[in-house]
Amino acid sequence: MSAATFFRHTKQSFYGAQAIVRRSFGVIKNDPQILIYPYLAVIFILATYPIVGRFVFSMWHRVQYSEIIDQATKTASNELLVHLGLVTFSVFYTFFVTSYFTCMISASTWAELEGKPTSLLYGLRVVGRRFLRVSRFGILAIFFFPMGIIAQHKKFRSLRGAFEAICSSFSLSMSQLAPEVVTGKKGVFETVRQSIDTLGQLWKESLVIRVSLFLTFLLLGSISFLPKVIEHYWFNDPTADIVGWIVTVFLGVSSYVVLRVIGAVFTTTLCYEAKNKG
Repeated sequence: MSAATFFRHTKQSFYGAQAIVRRSFGVIKNDPQILIYPYLAVIFILATYPIVGRFVFSMWHRVQYSEIIDQATKTASNELLVHLGLVTFSVFYTFFVTSYFTCMISASTWAELEGKPTSLLYGLRVVGRRFLRVSRFGILAIFFFPMGIIAQHKKFRSLRGAFEAICSSFSLSMSQLAPEVVTGKKGVFETVRQSIDTLGQLWKESLVIRVSLFLTFLLLGSISFLPKVIEHYWFNDPTADIVGWIVTVFLGVSSYVVLRVIGAVFTTTLCYEAKNKG
């Protein structure tokens, strides 16, 4: 491929991605009430995490002295296990809850693209009707990479197919699966395969959008550490370190959740355009 051809394809990809983004913002402009979902997600996680977390760790405390747990953890410090368990549970719970709100905003976006009338709680009603289906994918959210590999195992017959399967599986997220989750009825692996194949039709535009969202997340993630920087240079109170970390984690999690949920608008529009291509 010549340099001129490469730049032409790159230019077309950016133009295509811009068209998707413009239509996505058009959806938000026509139905601004869908922006309630990312903020509801943050509020719900912050409100329920202490309760759910306390319950989970109380259950852990009850079984941590059993013989099996003792044998498995005798070489590790209890403090290390507590911190590891806290981080693991926090990541899982954030992914799990975010999955519901991602599907809500995806359902509302899809309906808006189809010209259907929507209301403030339209996405909530759709997810309510498909609660078990959405929950299944929410629980599996942290396993999307191996699921993508399994769903595309036939592509490993060639080196190029294997490369495509690994790349698409590595970037697989709930925002990409949400359109199929809320509109389809296929099984887990069939849904994963269908989503990847659909978005693969506009993979260049999808790549541009995903890279842009990733860079935005890095920017917001960097800003999230600002409270720690301020605390380090201007405050010496013993509680400042704890407060700084709490605010930093709050901003980081909030940024991730909001960006993930709003990003579903772009991926849903991309999926809709791919399905109606031609």
